[in-house]
Amino acid sequence: MRPLARWDRPLPLLASTAAAALAFLAALAAMSAIAGWSRVTSQFHGRLSSWFAVAFAAELVSFCAYVLAYRSVAAVEDGRRLSIREAITLVAVGFGAFLAKGGAAIDSKALRRRGTGKREGDVRVLALDALEHAPLAPAACAAAITLLAQGSRKPGLDFTLPWATLVPIGALLAFIGVRHRRRFVDREGWRGKLGNILEAINVLFGLVRDWRDHWLGFAGATLYWAGDVTCLWACLRPFDAAPPFAAIVLAHAVGYTLTRRTLPLAGAGIVEIAMPLTLAAAGAPLAGAILGVCAYRLFNLWLPLLPAAAALPHLRKRSTVQLRQQA
Repeated sequence: MRPLARWDRPLPLLASTAAAALAFLAALAAMSAIAGWSRVTSQFHGRLSSWFAVAFAAELVSFCAYVLAYRSVAAVEDGRRLSIREAITLVAVGFGAFLAKGGAAIDSKALRRRGTGKREGDVRVLALDALEHAPLAPAACAAAITLLAQGSRKPGLDFTLPWATLVPIGALLAFIGVRHRRRFVDREGWRGKLGNILEAINVLFGLVRDWRDHWLGFAGATLYWAGDVTCLWACLRPFDAAPPFAAIVLAHAVGYTLTRRTLPLAGAGIVEIAMPLTLAAAGAPLAGAILGVCAYRLFNLWLPLLPAAAALPHLRKRSTVQLRQQA
C-alpha cells in the first residue's frame, strides 16, 4: 500500500482535532463572556435528555440521507456506482477528515469517473456541495419571504432581504453561466475556477435531467438539510431559545454557508459565533442560543468523528489504493 497522504496520518488528524476543539471552546468562552457567564450557566437544568434524543435521531437521518446524495453525484453521467457500504464508509471518513481539510480530497478521488483526472473529481465535489445547497437556498428564500410578508423585523432586513432577492437572481445567473461555461473551462486563474463551478452546476442539472434515475439524490439532499435544521431546532428547545421556525431556517442558512469545505477545521470557532448572533437577531435569548448552537455542533461536528475513526482503518486497508490510483 502506498504511504498515507498527509491529511490522514494520525498526527495531522489529532493535531487538527485538538485545534478544532480549542477553537470551539474559545468561541464558547468568548460568547459566554459577551452574554454574561451567569446568564449562560443559569440555562442548565434537568430536562435536556428528551430533546437531545430528538437531535440525535435527526442527525442520524441527516447522515443516512447524505449517503443517498453522495451516491447520486458519483453515479450521474456514467459515473461510479458506489455500493451502500462504500458510500457509508466514504461519507463517514469524509465528515471526520474535514477537520484536517482532507474530506474534499477523499471525495475527489471517490467521485471521479474511472480514467479521469483530478479536475473531474474536483468538479464533482463542487457538484456535491451544490446539491447540499439545492434545498437550502430555496427554503431560506421562502423563509425570508414569509417573514417579510408577516412584517417581522426579527431578524432584520439585512438578513431577510438578501435571501429573498439574491437566491432567485443567483439561480438565473447560474442558468445563464452554465450555457456559456465553455468560455471558462480549462482557463487559467479565476476563469478556470469559475469554469469548474459552472461545470459542477451542470452536473447538478444532469441530475435534474435524469431525475428518474437520480431522484434519491434530491430526496437525500432534502432530508439531509431537513434533519440538520431539525437537529438545530431540537437543541435550542431545552434552552428556550427557539425563535419561529422560519427564523431558524435563516439562522441555519447563515451558519451553513460556513460548511465543512469552506473553512479550516470545518468552521469550528466561527459557526459557534455566527449562528448564535443570527439567532439573537431573530429574537432568541443570546445565552440560550449559545448553548443551543454548541449542543447542535456536538451532534453536527463532533459526533461524526466516532464513525469516521471507526471507518478510516477500513478505508485505508481495502479502498484507499484503488481510489487513489485512478488518474
